[in-house]
Amino acid sequence: MKIPITLPKESTRQKITEKVMESRKAREQSKQLLEIAKTGVERAIETDEATATAWIVRQLEVLDINLTTTT
Repeated sequence: MKIPITLPKESTRQKITEKVMESRKAREQSKQLLEIAKTGVERAIETDEATATAWIVRQLEVLDINLTTTT
């Protein structure tokens, strides 16, 4: 079976590659954030909210994520 396949331009392939890499990075970061949140809740239950919040903030700093709150 010979089916002709047209490849996209190099610039389009590069954009697709970048989007896939961004997606993988975002997925990994979301997993890390979920683990931080779960552990933070456990720490809040075991100790207190202030200690857990401080731990969460430190973990986010390690990941270079700025925690911003809006009121």
